[in-house]
Amino acid sequence: MKRFEDWPTRLDEFIESRRNQPFAWGSNDCCLFACDAVLAMTGEDLAADFRRKYSDARGAIQVLRDFLKGIGDDAPLEALAVRIARIREIKEIAPRFAQRGDVVLFEDAHGETLGLVSLSGDDILAPGESELVRIPISSALRAWRI
Repeated sequence: MKRFEDWPTRLDEFIESRRNQPFAWGSNDCCLFACDAVLAMTGEDLAADFRRKYSDARGAIQVLRDFLKGIGDDAPLEALAVRIARIREIKEIAPRFAQRGDVVLFEDAHGETLGLVSLSGDDILAPGESELVRIPISSALRAWRI
């Protein structure tokens, strides 16, 4: 996967477009947020197989199960990220090496969450209840180089 030459500008515009949007299943949940950021930076849609196929938590779970097809239900979001990374040959890196624009998995009060390393490289951005939230980058459990 190759980033556009002007990826920082594209990512900045994407982040600004989502800054004040609340979490919403099927449009601005953590998975689609991360995939949409990758789309902005690379032109590749990592969510093509499940985009527009759910609009609530129950639908998201069903889409995850269908996409994972028996891989296991222990950590479905983590399994989804790992499967997409393998299919698209996205390199997993140690979380401490995650840089701006990389996708990361972390855990918050709601469980597993995907986010994106901010342009400053100091924190993780993810959709929150009313706007994007910033999480310390030290919270990253897994990371993938975009």
